[in-house]
Amino acid sequence: MKSARPFRWFTVASFLSLVVLPLGMVTAAEGKPAAKPDATAIKQLIDELGADEFSAREAATEQLARIGLPAYKAVEDAVQHPDREVRYRAERILGRIRQLDLQRRLDSFLRGSEESDDYTLPGWARFKKVYGDDTHSRAVFVDLTKADAELLQAIENSPKAAADVAATRVTQYQQLAQMQQFGGNAGLQLNFGQIATLLFVAGEEDVTLNQQSSQAVFNFCNQQGMADAISNGSRREIPRQMLVRVIVRSEDWAAYQAMSLARRFSMKEGLIPAEKILKGNRQPHMAYYALATIAAMGNDSHIPLVEKLLTDQNVVTQMHEKDKVIYKIEVRDAALATALFLTKQDLKSYFPVREGQTVGDPQQVLTNPRIIGFAEEAKRAETFKKWAEYRAKNPGAAPAKEDGAKNDGKEAPAGDTAAKEAAAKAEADVATAAVAKEAAAKAEAAKKEAAAKKGAAPAVPMNAVPRTR
Repeated sequence: MKSARPFRWFTVASFLSLVVLPLGMVTAAEGKPAAKPDATAIKQLIDELGADEFSAREAATEQLARIGLPAYKAVEDAVQHPDREVRYRAERILGRIRQLDLQRRLDSFLRGSEESDDYTLPGWARFKKVYGDDTHSRAVFVDLTKADAELLQAIENSPKAAADVAATRVTQYQQLAQMQQFGGNAGLQLNFGQIATLLFVAGEEDVTLNQQSSQAVFNFCNQQGMADAISNGSRREIPRQMLVRVIVRSEDWAAYQAMSLARRFSMKEGLIPAEKILKGNRQPHMAYYALATIAAMGNDSHIPLVEKLLTDQNVVTQMHEKDKVIYKIEVRDAALATALFLTKQDLKSYFPVREGQTVGDPQQVLTNPRIIGFAEEAKRAETFKKWAEYRAKNPGAAPAKEDGAKNDGKEAPAGDTAAKEAAAKAEADVATAAVAKEAAAKAEAAKKEAAAKKGAAPAVPMNAVPRTR
C-alpha cells in the first residue's frame, strides 16, 4: 500500500495560470513530441502520476505532455482516477496538450497548410465569409482565437450561445476593471484580440447583444490597443470593417457611442444610426448628437431630413447668466445650425457669436447656448426668417418622403417649404410670447394693486380703543 502523501492545494490564480497560459508563451521549451508509444507505455506513465517519489511524478507528467494527442484519451480518462494527485496532474497535462495542439494548428493555419485531419477552427467559416481568406485575415483570426476561443466556439454553436457568452465576458471584464481600480491601479486594458472577438460576434447579423453589452463593446473600442489597430495598424482594414458592422446596427444609447466612435475614426457609416434617430421617435439629447454627427460628416443631401426638425421646440440645454437671462437651445436651433454647416454658411451671419468664439466643431457649437441659444423669441424669429430667405433663393432638394409613404402623384413641395414653415412657427412663437408676457404683466400689476389695497386699510382711531381698568 502506498504511503500517504500530503496533497498540495494551489490557488485558483495559480491553476488558471497553468491552464489558460497565453498561446504565445508556449515555446519550444516544451520539446518536440516523443515517438508514438503504445497503449501499455501510456498506461504505465498514467500510473506513474501517482508515484510516491516527486521526481517520478514530474517525469511522467512531462513525458505525457510531450506525447501529446496520442495520450489525450488516456489522460482524459485519468481525470476520473480515484487518486486525486493523478486527477490533478491529468488536468494539467490536458491543458498543456490542448495548448500545444492548438498552437500547432494555428501555425499551420497561418501558413495555409492545415492538415486534412485537422478540424476547422471554430468561427472561421463565418469570419472568412465576411473578411476574406488571405494572410491578413488569417493573422487577425489567430489573434481572436488566442484571445477568446470559448466565444468563437459559442458563435460556432449558435447565435444565442454567442450572445450569452459575450454578455458573460463583458461582465467579467467590467468586474476585473473595478477590482483593479479598487486596488489603486489603472483601468483594465484589454488587448486587440479580446476586443476584436467581441466586435466580430456583435457584428454578426443573427447575433443580438443586449444594450449593456453593446455599450461596453463600444467603450472597449476606445482603449489604446483597439484604437491603434483601427487607425494605424498594418491590418487596419479588418478591425475597421468589424467596427463598421456594429455601428450600422446600433440602437438607442449604443447608437450614441457608435456615432462618437464613427466621428473619432472618420467613418461615414456613423450617419446611418444618426439618420435612424432623426427619422424615429427621438429624444432631444439623442437628436442633438445625431445632428452633430450629420453636421460633421453629412452633406447637403441631408438638409431635407434636418429641416423636418426646424419646428421642434424641445429643449436640448439652457444656461442662466448673471443678469438672470436664460439662453435656451431647442432642437430646432440645433437643426438650423446643422443646416448652416451643411450649406457651408457662416454661423456668425445668423447667430450672435461672441468675438474670439470658435465655431468649427459642430459638437461644441450645438451644445453652447451662448452661440446658438436664444433668450428672446423675437431674435429666434429673425434668425429663422433669414434661413427662409436663403432657402427661397436656394431651394435645393425637396423634402424626402417618409419610408413607406405612398406616391400620390402630386408634385413634391419646394425645398424651401420647411424653412417657410419654421419661420412662420418662430413668428407665431413671438406673438405667443408677447401675449404671455402681457398676461404676466397684468397678473403682476393686479398682485401689486391687491397688496397696496391691503396695506392702505384705514387704521382704528386711538380714542376708539376701549381703556382697560
